[in-house]
Amino acid sequence: MPEGRSARMVTIARSAWTAIWRHRIILLVTMALCVLAGIIFILLSTPDYRATASVEVEDVPAGAARAGATQRPIAPADNEALMQTEQEVLRSRALAEDVARELALVGSRTFFDGMNERRPERGSGSLSQRQVETEAVINLLRENLDVQLPGKSRVIRISFTSADPTLSARVANSYADSLIRADLKRGFESGVQARRFLLGELDAARRDLERAERDLATYAARNGSPSQTAGTRDGPPDSSAGTTATRLAQLNAFRAQAMADRIAAQKRWESARLSSVETLPEVLNNGAMQQLMAQRAQARASVVEERQFRKDAHPEMREARARLAALDDQAAAMANSIRASLREQFDVAVHGEKQIEAEIAGVERQAQAERGRGVQMSILERSVDTYRLLHDSLLQRYRDMASQAGFQAGRIQPLDRAAVPSRPSSPNIGTTMLMASLGGLLLGLLMVAGRHVFDDAVTSADTLAERANMPLLGTVPVTDKPAAETYVPIASSLLLASSAGLPKSILVSSAQEGEGKSSTVHALALALAKLDRKVLVIDADMRRPRQHGLFGITPDRGLSEVMTGQAKPEDVTVQSGIPGVSLLPSGAIPPNPAELLSTSALDVLLANVQGGYDTVLIDAPPILGVPDTSLLAAKAEAAVLIVEWGRNHHGGLRVAVDRLRRAGGAIIGAVLTKQQGRAFEYEYHRNG
Repeated sequence: MPEGRSARMVTIARSAWTAIWRHRIILLVTMALCVLAGIIFILLSTPDYRATASVEVEDVPAGAARAGATQRPIAPADNEALMQTEQEVLRSRALAEDVARELALVGSRTFFDGMNERRPERGSGSLSQRQVETEAVINLLRENLDVQLPGKSRVIRISFTSADPTLSARVANSYADSLIRADLKRGFESGVQARRFLLGELDAARRDLERAERDLATYAARNGSPSQTAGTRDGPPDSSAGTTATRLAQLNAFRAQAMADRIAAQKRWESARLSSVETLPEVLNNGAMQQLMAQRAQARASVVEERQFRKDAHPEMREARARLAALDDQAAAMANSIRASLREQFDVAVHGEKQIEAEIAGVERQAQAERGRGVQMSILERSVDTYRLLHDSLLQRYRDMASQAGFQAGRIQPLDRAAVPSRPSSPNIGTTMLMASLGGLLLGLLMVAGRHVFDDAVTSADTLAERANMPLLGTVPVTDKPAAETYVPIASSLLLASSAGLPKSILVSSAQEGEGKSSTVHALALALAKLDRKVLVIDADMRRPRQHGLFGITPDRGLSEVMTGQAKPEDVTVQSGIPGVSLLPSGAIPPNPAELLSTSALDVLLANVQGGYDTVLIDAPPILGVPDTSLLAAKAEAAVLIVEWGRNHHGGLRVAVDRLRRAGGAIIGAVLTKQQGRAFEYEYHRNG
C-alpha cells in the first residue's frame, strides 16, 4: 500500500509538472503582469507614515499600595477584559472628540491635507458646515487609528497613519494623553462617588450604633444593671449568680439527704406494716416494751405454774389470767404506738423531700431567668460592639479617601512617546513586490489549472494519450498542401503497426469534417509508394468525395456502382498516374450511402482487391454525424484517426473514439494535422 500510494503521488506530481511546463508561458506572463501591477501600485500610491505611542495598564492605580489599600490579584480573564475595555475606549467617539478638541483639528486645513482628504466647505441637510467638518474629522481619526495588544502583556500600542509624519506623531501622542486623562477622570469621579457612598453608609452605621446602645441601656434599666445580671464581660460572674448556684448546690445536697431519709423511713414503715409488731426492731429495742414483755413473760409463767395446781375457775387462776391479759393489752397498745410513730416518720420524710424539691424548682427557675437575661444582655452588647466596629471601620476608610482626594493616580501610565517617522510605512516595496509575485504565481497556477481542465484541445502526444488513450503516429504542420515527404515517417510507423507489418486494409477517418483526413489519405498513399508499397485508395466518403480531385481524375463510375452490382472493381479502378498508387473513386453519390455500406458487397470487394495490393487505404466519412464510418470500421483490419491540432476537445474526440471502437474498429494510432507554432516537442520520462 505505501508503494502504491507513493507511485500515485509521483504520477500526480509528474502530471502537474507536465501541465505547468506545457503552459509555462501563461504562468510567466501572469506573474510578469502581477509584478508590473505591483510596481505601478507603488509608483502611484501616496506614502503613508505611521507613528506609534505606547502606554502601560497597571493592576492597581499608582500609589494605591502606598495608601495601604488591599487589592486582590487580577485573574487572567479579568486582565483580558480590562485590556479589551481600554481598547474599546481608545476606539470610542468620545476619545476621538477629545483628540480633535485638544489638537484643534476642526477648522484646520492642514489636517485634511495630511489625510489626503478634501475639507468640507458647506453643510449637509440640517447640519452646518462645522458640524459636517467635525463629523469628517472624527471619522478620519477613528478610521486611521490602530490599537494593538501585543501578546498577553499590559502594554497598549496606539498607532496613527497619515500622509504627514508630524501629524501622525501628534495624533498618536494626543490619543495616549487623552486615554490617560480619561482614566484619571474616571478614577476621580469614582472616588467622589465612593466617598458619597461611604458617607451614607457611615451615617447609617452611626444610627444603628445609637439604636443598639439605647436598646442595651433600656434593657439593663428594666432588668437590672449588667453587674446584677450577667456580670462584667471581662470579669468573673456576679454575686447573685454565685449565690444562686451555691444555694442550688446546697439544696441538691439537702434533697439527697432527704431522699435517703425518706427511703429509710419507707423501708421501716413497710417492714412494720407487713411484719408482726412484736418482731419489729423498734419494739424489741424499746426499754419500756422490753420491761413490759418481761412482766408478761413472768405473768404467763405464773399462769402455767398455777394451772398445775389449780383449776381455771379458781380465783387465783382467774386473777393470774386477768393480769396476763392486761399485760398483753399494754404490749399491743405500746407496739401499735411504735408502728404509728414509724408511719409518722415516713410521712414527715416524704413531706420534707417534697418541700426541698419545690424549693429547688424555684431556684432553678430563678437561675434560668437570670441566664436568659444574661444571654439577651450579651446579644445586645455584641450588637453594640459590631455596630461600633463597623462605624469605626467606615470612618477610618472615609478619612483615608478624604486624605487622598486630589492625589488620585490612574491605572494607565505613559510608556513611550510617538516619534516623527522618518520613512513611510506604506507602500512597503518589499512586501508589495512579494505579494505581487506570490499573487501572480497563484493566479498563474489557477489559470494553468483552468486551461488544463477546461481547455483540453489536443496539442501533443501527452494530451492525445490522456484524452483519447491513443498513440501518436506523427504530426503534420499547417500548410495548404502537405508534401508527401512529411508523411514518410508516418508511413514508416504504419509498417510497424502490427506484428504482421503493414495492415492489409486501413480505415482513415476523423471526428469532424475539415480535419484533413482526405489529404492525409492522399499523402499517405504517395508516402507508401515512395517506400515501394503498392497501394489502393478507396474513396468511401460517398457523401463528399474528394480523392478524385486530389489525384486529378474525372471518373465515370466508382464504388457506388460496384456496391450495387453495376460494375466490377477492376473495371472502375484507375491508375493515379503515380507508380504504385491506384484509386477506386466513390462514383455516383447514392441517396442513402449507409444502406449500401451495410451490405456484404464491401466485404467481397475488400477480399477481391487485397491480394493485388500491399494495403488498401479507405477514406471514410467523419465519425460524428453519420453512421457510415461505424459500418466500415469492422470491415477494415486497422483504423487511423485524423485529429486537427487544437480543435478536437475532450468531449467530441472521446465520443468519436468510443463510437469507432464499439463498432469494432482497431485503432492503431492518430495523426495530428495542422500543427501550429514550433516543431512538435517530445518529452521523455524515466521511471525510478
